[in-house]
Parts: sequence; C-alpha cells; structure tokens
Amino acid sequence: MATVVIDVSTHRVIVTLLPAGISGVSVTPDGKLAYVTNLDDDIVSVIDVKTLKVVATILIEQGPSDVAFTPDGKLAYVINSASEQGNTVTVIDVKTHSIIATIMVGLNPNVVAFTPDGKIAYVINNASEQGNTVTVIDVKTHSVIATVMVGQAPFDVAFTPDGKIAYVTNNGSSSQSDNTVSVIDVKTHSVIATVMVGQAPFNVAFTPDGKLAYVTNAFNATVSVIDVKTHRVITTVMVGQVPFDVTFTPDGKLAYVTNVDNATVSVIDVKTHSVIATVQVGEGPFDVAFTPDGKIAYVTNEDDVKISVIDVKTHSVIATIPIDLQLGRIAFTPDGKLAFVAELT
Repeated sequence: MATVVIDVSTHRVIVTLLPAGISGVSVTPDGKLAYVTNLDDDIVSVIDVKTLKVVATILIEQGPSDVAFTPDGKLAYVINSASEQGNTVTVIDVKTHSIIATIMVGLNPNVVAFTPDGKIAYVINNASEQGNTVTVIDVKTHSVIATVMVGQAPFDVAFTPDGKIAYVTNNGSSSQSDNTVSVIDVKTHSVIATVMVGQAPFNVAFTPDGKLAYVTNAFNATVSVIDVKTHRVITTVMVGQVPFDVTFTPDGKLAYVTNVDNATVSVIDVKTHSVIATVQVGEGPFDVAFTPDGKIAYVTNEDDVKISVIDVKTHSVIATIPIDLQLGRIAFTPDGKLAFVAELT
C-alpha cells in the first residue's frame, strides 16, 4: 500500500511514497505541501511537493482517513474514522504541522468540506442506524455550532460557489424514501428543501457558476440534474452502470461520470445534458479529476490497478499508467505538473 506521485507531462510515476495503509491525500492551495492520511499507522505524513520528501509526521492515533485544507491553506481538518475517544476531527496548523484542536462530531464521520470563505466546515456523519447528521464547525473557534439532521446514510456534501447553500446526498438503502438530497441553508444551518433523486445517490457537484447540481445515482444508472434556484430535478441523464464520481471541467462545459460496473466514463454536455461520448477505461473506475487547465482527466481504476489518462478535447484515452495498488483519490498540484494518487484501504 502506498501513494504515488505522477509527472503529468509524461504520465509516468516518478516516486512511490509511504508504504502501508494510505487512505486520503490533499494538496495545499499554494501547491507546496501534500498531506497523506495513513489509516493503518494512525499518522498524517507531510510531503514537500518540491523535493517529494516527507518533512513531518503527525501522530493522530484515531484512524485518520479524509483530509481537507481551508481555502487559505492555514489549517487542515482530518477525519478520524476509528477513534477510541469517539468520532472526531483533528485540526492541524499547517505552518507548524502541529495538532491544535480535536473536535467531537457525529457517528462514522467520512467527509469534511469547507465553505468557499473557509469560515465553516461541514462533516458528514454516515451512521444509518444511529442517526444521520451533518456537524457544523466554526473554523475560527474549532467548535461545533450546529448539528443538522439529514436523510439516511448521508454520503457526500458540496457547497455552491457563493457558499450560501450545501447539498448533501443521502445514500440510504433501496427504499425510495431514502433517495434524496438535503438542501441546507448555510446561514441558518437548516434543511430548506429535500430533493427526490434516483436510487442510491452517491456524489454531488455544482457547476462553476452554481446554477446546476449533478448527482450520481448508483442503482439506476442515472445522473439527476438539479436547478439550484428551485431545488428541483430538471432532467435525468442515463449513464453507465453504477455511476459513482462526477466532476466538471473548470469551464463548466462538460461533466465526467465514472461508471464502476461497466468500466466507462460518461461525458455529458452540460448545455444539453446529453451524453456526447462514452470512454472505455479500466475496471472499476472510481475517482476522476481534471488538470487545472481542463485539458487532461485522470481516472483511477480500482479493480485493475491502472490510471486512465483522457484527452478532454477528443475524449480518448491517450495513456494508461499501471500502478500496483488499490487506487483511490487523486489530487493535482495547482500548476498541474504533478498528481498525487492515494491508495484506498
């Protein structure tokens, strides 16, 4: 188990780092550091992006999994999914790589996201049997200021670009009543609408202009397109089997959707909400990410341990990067020169 660093100009692995139990990876907004969570060893490794060397190791002792930086890059929030003290988030000062706070959240936390202004953090607590909540944290004080009840088994959260609204997918079960998106007013931290979507909604993403949201529905091979002004589904796009991740190009003109069960990526024209290409990739495509210039997409294929490199202009695979590990999330540096790929555990 490891994390790998890829030279994007050549699409080749230039170094493999940190064997054992990698789970998540994130790059600071200035591109100088990468934080890698290690679930098995209970640590966060800090990598200098210039030298590709570990410059600090932070002991968490609580099963660190997801990690995210505040927009200014001064703080990192780390989700602890195996904490003996309960379900927590660790707050790290990025300048000193030291722990400055530990925050109690809900059961089974799995995702953390910040508002665009960095003042608020939302933590998704994915505990279908013991309550389904979002923990709201004031980033200035690192204190919980609200707990929002959402639908069954919440999975993902995204904020509109203006930070006024958050969408939470409720993955639930096969029951139709669970297949919803909770719409949260970030000013009041209250649910203002519940949107019925397809079966087993996983990921949600907003267009860069914030006018639309795309939601992947795993059990009926669709993407729900939501008008953010009205919080209503305006169309449903048929894609491949078990769609999982959805990501927009930086200009917002296209959406790429990974289809886990038929080894494809569906390319959707956002203007028409129609599939304009289907790209054959590796088995079990999981995550998709674009270089900052939007010219290249990387897709991690979990089952056949490869990364598919897609030319976004032609929607064709131009390279395949073999990597001997169970591939998970991708993080590009802001200049688009390097990609960090973490292994799932």
